[in-house]
Amino acid sequence: MTAAPANGALLTLSEIEVTIHTATGPVHPLQGVDLEVYPGETVGLVGESGSGKTMTLRSILRLMPPGGAVTGGAIEWEGRPVLDMDPDELQSYRGADVAMIYQNPVSALDPMLKVKRQIVDAFEANRNEADGDPEEFARSTLRDLEFGDPEAVLRRYPHQLSGGMAQRVNIALALACGPALILADEPTTGLDMTTQIRVLDLLERQVSARNAALLFISHDLRAVARVSRRIGIMYAGRVVEFGTRERILNEPSHPYTRALLECVDLRTGERPRSIPGLVPKMTEVYELCAFRDRCVSRMEVCDREPLPRCEPDERNMLLCHLGYGNG
Repeated sequence: MTAAPANGALLTLSEIEVTIHTATGPVHPLQGVDLEVYPGETVGLVGESGSGKTMTLRSILRLMPPGGAVTGGAIEWEGRPVLDMDPDELQSYRGADVAMIYQNPVSALDPMLKVKRQIVDAFEANRNEADGDPEEFARSTLRDLEFGDPEAVLRRYPHQLSGGMAQRVNIALALACGPALILADEPTTGLDMTTQIRVLDLLERQVSARNAALLFISHDLRAVARVSRRIGIMYAGRVVEFGTRERILNEPSHPYTRALLECVDLRTGERPRSIPGLVPKMTEVYELCAFRDRCVSRMEVCDREPLPRCEPDERNMLLCHLGYGNG
């Protein structure tokens, strides 16, 4: 049995780099991601499209796109090196330890199987007889997820579900595995606002009731703040700021974090705001700050020295020449 990590973390990512080889050359979507998730906690990752959020989740599960590979760093699950797991260990790790809720709820389900079969299969593949009856688990979990008639839902095929219903079924599938950590890849994308709030509240409640940890990613800072106790801000393949929800929302230190907050802090009648410029292309590796061309606080040092890492304690981190207490 592998000894638990000294810091008590369930999951640790250390300087993770990912390279994808394409017909036009290599792409580097992750360029040194550091992240820790502790038992029972909820962590959110937020950033614009192309910042590396989804690729971070894929690296955790070792589900790389064609031509992609983790080319640097380490991933540890309870002290075990994930990148060294053999196929049998990896199969157990995916599901029984870490489960995934995907972005597109309907396409994430098997169109040929009814809901009941899919939940029961997930339960039987990752649990044992001591965990109870899989069909009763399916019924009770759908009831917990506020389906008024669980039996009717269990008899349906995915195409017979609305987007909100399909996403709640995906949550049930993840819970059926009994994981210690659930990864949620923008699970409310495409849902209307009322349904988004309902799904987020149900997800947070069910994860908490099972004492599982949650790693939730989104481009929507409001959604991340709703379910996460700690928040990481991603930009150009790195986590540039990480801290408690209160610190990120009330005392942001990175200029990018501040810019994201300004985009969602709208008063009645105001037009939506955006951050000037674009997320940089990841065809090159950025030794210097990748945000500096869009940054209102750009300094001369930003153009000549690599980013310093500021860590006032083990739960907060900043990659910026400005440092903490600059606001």
